[in-house]
Amino acid sequence: MTGGNQNERKNRPKKSRRNILKVAGVTAASLVGVSTMGSVSAQSRDGPDTDFNPKNRDEVVGFLNDVDEKPEEQHQEYAKELSKRQKQAIGDLYANVEWEYSTQTEGVVKTQSGYEPEKETTTATGKVLGFGPVYDHIQILEWEHNGDEYRNADQTLDYNLKGPFATFKGKTKDEIDGNGYEFTATLKAKYAASIGGVERGGEAVIKTTGDATGDFAVDKKKAPTG
Repeated sequence: MTGGNQNERKNRPKKSRRNILKVAGVTAASLVGVSTMGSVSAQSRDGPDTDFNPKNRDEVVGFLNDVDEKPEEQHQEYAKELSKRQKQAIGDLYANVEWEYSTQTEGVVKTQSGYEPEKETTTATGKVLGFGPVYDHIQILEWEHNGDEYRNADQTLDYNLKGPFATFKGKTKDEIDGNGYEFTATLKAKYAASIGGVERGGEAVIKTTGDATGDFAVDKKKAPTG
């Protein structure tokens, strides 16, 4: 999994100052002649700090960034070393993300029936400040129109899991309501952080409208909240 672009990675908080001091102490001991301490020190610098303070947001985000640099199959192994409060602190970040919305109009092949096709993809990207994207909730909406009416309105759910511990919990609503000229498409799904048996997350919503002229708008946007 990845968590943001290269610029975001450069600015991410890393290990806490407390952990750095702890590593420095181990390194100092190795200089006194304990030959085995050098390898332990290297491991401490390379691995995530599982002793972070769950009340210190920077330390929680720092742990998240460090875990993201490790292979995905190791993430839950690090989670096993955390306390319940530490796991809940990570879950709180995922349940209170900042959301960015974008819409892309895609080209589609025109029909010979007098109806024009439309395809709009709306992406809601949840971001943790200091880390980056953790998941995308995506609505792919298609319909046809002729200026007087629409037909064949359909939506598809897609998603991306971008942060450590991010999980998709399932679609909760897939509904299109209309009157022949205009329709509303609502797509909901649940997302969460699943960390060593602790889950925290909520429901994401994308609600859009389309009509017989091909107009399109995003009506309602809601971030997951636990």
